[in-house]
Amino acid sequence: MTFAAPLFLIAALAAAIPVILHLINRQKAKDLPFSTLRFLRISAEKTRRRRRIHDLLLMLLRVAVLVLIALGLAGPTLTHLGALWGGARSAVVIVLDNSASMGTVDQERVRFETATDAASQIMDELGPDDQVALMLTGGPKFPEQGRFDRTHEKVRQMLAQCTVSYETADLGPKVQEARKLLEKSKASNKHIYVITDLQKHAWENLAATKDEPEATGAEYTPDEAKPQATDDEEVPIIVVDCNRAPVPDVAVQGVALSAGVPVAGVPLRATVELLNASPVEQQRHVELYVDGAKVASSPAISIPAGGRFQHDFLFAFERGGLRRGEVRLLGVDGSAYDDRRFFAVEVDQGIPVAVVKPERHEIPYLEESYYLELALNPGRSGGWAIRPTTLVAADLVSEPLSDYKVIFCVNLPAPDTDTAQRLRDYVTAGGNLVWILGDNVNPQDYDRLDEQLGAKLLPAPLLDVRAPEPGGDRDSWSVAYLNAEHAALSSLVEPPGLYQSVLVYQHVRIAAGENDAVRVLARLDDGEPLLVERQVGEGKVLLLGTSVHVDWTNLPLKKIFLPLVANLVFELSGAERARHDTLAGSPLVLPLEDAAGPVGVEILPPTGETIRRTTEEDESASDDVFRYTDTHQIGIYLIRRLDTVPPAQIAYSVNVDPEEADPETIDREELQKRFAPTPLVFAENPDDLSSTFAWLREGESLWGLFLTAVLIALVFESFLANRLTPKQDEDQPGQAPPGMRRLGRRGRGAA
Repeated sequence: MTFAAPLFLIAALAAAIPVILHLINRQKAKDLPFSTLRFLRISAEKTRRRRRIHDLLLMLLRVAVLVLIALGLAGPTLTHLGALWGGARSAVVIVLDNSASMGTVDQERVRFETATDAASQIMDELGPDDQVALMLTGGPKFPEQGRFDRTHEKVRQMLAQCTVSYETADLGPKVQEARKLLEKSKASNKHIYVITDLQKHAWENLAATKDEPEATGAEYTPDEAKPQATDDEEVPIIVVDCNRAPVPDVAVQGVALSAGVPVAGVPLRATVELLNASPVEQQRHVELYVDGAKVASSPAISIPAGGRFQHDFLFAFERGGLRRGEVRLLGVDGSAYDDRRFFAVEVDQGIPVAVVKPERHEIPYLEESYYLELALNPGRSGGWAIRPTTLVAADLVSEPLSDYKVIFCVNLPAPDTDTAQRLRDYVTAGGNLVWILGDNVNPQDYDRLDEQLGAKLLPAPLLDVRAPEPGGDRDSWSVAYLNAEHAALSSLVEPPGLYQSVLVYQHVRIAAGENDAVRVLARLDDGEPLLVERQVGEGKVLLLGTSVHVDWTNLPLKKIFLPLVANLVFELSGAERARHDTLAGSPLVLPLEDAAGPVGVEILPPTGETIRRTTEEDESASDDVFRYTDTHQIGIYLIRRLDTVPPAQIAYSVNVDPEEADPETIDREELQKRFAPTPLVFAENPDDLSSTFAWLREGESLWGLFLTAVLIALVFESFLANRLTPKQDEDQPGQAPPGMRRLGRRGRGAA
């Protein structure tokens, strides 16, 4: 506590006046001879004790009033945070939020400009011997960032060069990092400034106090999330809130493609999700670009206040290869940092597939694999995602099976042992084998061969060939069930008529119920399995209990056949169904499991430059992965392994975190609760921090508190003085009780 006018404290000496008066009143009166008044003496002793307590209370109250008046006139201020510029050396850490949300226009000015000006005001208030350090929440890291600077020049240079990043802010760990930095300083005064827009998700990793973990709904982690105090001191945190009245903003939240493996020339749907972060309805236009060229544009889209809206683009890729897509939001709004969304996709991936048939026929449509080959290669001029190769059974002896992602064996007689062993080894090493049955398949021969190979050739034993009984009540079975949880079938279960129209005239019964590892993908209307799958080693084996020709089923003639075959190939081959999409600032990972030694890596960032590194030189690389961490810009990144032919590559689309467009802020009381018991101060005006600096220097005035205490003491003193002072007709020292007075009068009369 300090005093604005300490000379008034001398007035506290007036508190001695009531004490002196009290001592004077306590002087003992002289003893005078008087007649015997034994009863009067007893009453006087009782009254004297009561008066002594009464006088002591009044004296203490009057002393307190005089002392409080003196203290109030001295201008007391509470300075638990007020020693920042009081002559002692200070250490200040400025945590500057430069996340994407700080690029929002707020009161006709970008929030980050307000934030950097606030940081400059803090710098101007520091003395020449004070230490200062600057920490940014995102973007490329400056060499001097997070280090104390005595000259202040390096911090000012960083403030002049730093910009809004596309990354999100994680303020909890940053405050913890600031505390650890202050532990190294020997300055007398230590402070942390956090300049931010108080966006709620930026504080998710700042846990509540240990006694109140329910405040965040997360488990309390003191070492990682809760900012810790330095050695036996609580470092004050001053929060400068730059969030005031943002301009209405609409953000692109995501882009989803309907096709897992897009094909050139085949129409597909791109679904764009928009968020209106403002409290009023907005109308906007969006455009779709592929490789920098506009391919589609939307009409005016009305987005409800605080709501979301999805718009679909229907388009087709003109050619195969790696395609770079982008969605752009037109018009000017609160933030330009959330108006774009990137995606990358491999078109026509050329998945190598082998189709093995018993032998070649002079008339193609009579071959068992005729419809399957059409489904695998529909003959589109723009190319296709699958590259099929036709083989006969005899080719399996010498063909390098590892060259194919999937092998279809169509209506083959049971192969010899050597061929069967090659197929088993192909599957256990990670290949995918699909058995399609027909009239050339003898169930008993296949079961014996599978038993010899340790049950690693078929997904389940075969029973017998079943056909409708002549003159029976049915002439076929229909497909009644598809496994909706299987990735290849999930898009084919609706509408049910798509698969329920498939009829089976003849099929081989499968003993799928005898092995829990067997996964049934399709069943007939009487419950018999038709399509089953099992994991064998590193690969998978599938079995279709009927043929793919019209003599056993009408499946090849139905609309479901082509997408069913294509989806199975895409799923089994591990073709990219989910895009490699990550957030700005997150590392990009390139797998290197099979690398024999140091690997050369080539990175093509959105800037267009080419960066070459080796796993031996890069510190972030390990034995099985390579990590690229310089992802501060949004766009498409391409990472290539240079030790393969052709170079293996992964395309990453790097985007802004969708939560950066969320306008929700954290409640101040909640933030204080999470920081407790650390002192937390909120600066009310980021454009002018002078009042905050004055409060830090001078503290909080206690004049009102002292004035209130004086008034209460005066009222209480008056109450005691009137309540405890004896009335005229009550007992007083030196006066006889009423009974004695009456007796005295009678005595005098008698005399």
